[in-house]
Amino acid sequence: MNTIPGNITQLAFGKKEGEPLTQEEQDICEEWNSGKAEEYMKADISDPRVLEYLALYIKWKEKTEEVWESVVATRTSTQQPEIPVMHQGTRRIGKRLLLAAAIVTGLMVGVYLLSKELNTGSNQVPEKKTATVIQPIEPGKERAVLTLADDKKIDLDTTPAGIIAYEDQMEISKQADNQIVYKVSENHRTGTKTLHNSLTTPYGGEYRVTLADGSKVWLNAGSSLRYPAVFNGNDRPVEISGEGYFEVAENKAKPFRVIANGTEVKVLGTKFNVKAYGQDKLVTATLVNGAIAIQHGKILKNIKPNQQAIVFGDSINIKTKSREEVEQVLAWKNGLINLEGESVASILQQIARWYNVKTQIKAGTPETTLTGTIEKSTPLPKVLELLNTNVSVQFTLDGETVVAREKK
Repeated sequence: MNTIPGNITQLAFGKKEGEPLTQEEQDICEEWNSGKAEEYMKADISDPRVLEYLALYIKWKEKTEEVWESVVATRTSTQQPEIPVMHQGTRRIGKRLLLAAAIVTGLMVGVYLLSKELNTGSNQVPEKKTATVIQPIEPGKERAVLTLADDKKIDLDTTPAGIIAYEDQMEISKQADNQIVYKVSENHRTGTKTLHNSLTTPYGGEYRVTLADGSKVWLNAGSSLRYPAVFNGNDRPVEISGEGYFEVAENKAKPFRVIANGTEVKVLGTKFNVKAYGQDKLVTATLVNGAIAIQHGKILKNIKPNQQAIVFGDSINIKTKSREEVEQVLAWKNGLINLEGESVASILQQIARWYNVKTQIKAGTPETTLTGTIEKSTPLPKVLELLNTNVSVQFTLDGETVVAREKK
């Protein structure tokens, strides 16, 4: 802990209330206003003088305010020109000092209340303070934003159920179970121009949409789907960023195409999952049933049910998956966080997307894999508790950042 100069201590504790300050003492107060107090106030939580430091700070602030009042009174009595308002700087310095003291001592709540008392003025009776309740980090839920062709945005989290828009000849409605459905409206006619809509889910959100052809799409957190309000022409193209599960309505005359990061998935009628988050730098397509073709550049490959195509760079690798492994891929759609065989980085990514928090891996954290699943309705602290009892990695919550580090 730094040693406070004797003249500062004397100024804070040796002066009686109302006793005027000498010029030297005024100079001392101004010196502290310059920022030196920030160094003096640095302390260790284990040092018994921490509270003494805080008491000293209170005294110091009172004296600096007395200096200001004295200067103002002197200037007013002599009718000299008004001097710059230095008490604003004092308040700003004081808040910065108090924040520094709070960080060092860890007494955040106590110092916060102390700050409130200081701002009320020394002649006022402090109001009763109540403890600040920190809201827990909630799991994600059904939330998304629908963007129409004219760029109008509809927040589906706050929009009530019912018809929410018309696009081309389609009626767009929000269902009571939090999904949107496109269906032909008898009151609207088909236009001559293809109108595109997009559905975007934030971190901490997911949503479902039934497209104009009856195909259904589940969007995972942090994803976006762009699609025509009506599928005109000879195919049904959509674009996805993030992750989505598709149940495509069969139509042999109009192949369904999913475009993701330069990769195209072609289908007629089938169920499959596409994962194409930008930070992953790859596209993964997992087939549940039916048949799909994966094309990237000039490479074209077909995959069968329970197979997975991974597109990375200019290559497409095909892997055969067990039924259990396919279920793990679809865990997010079924209300679960999958841990089976997942790396620390992958687990943190799932947590970041679903709980809308930042994540970080500390250097030296060992790589590991887990087994099982966790329900997505589980509060984040409980998730971290479950993880910490099953792996050699310590998951902690620092503010709103989930940190993975090696257990000591």
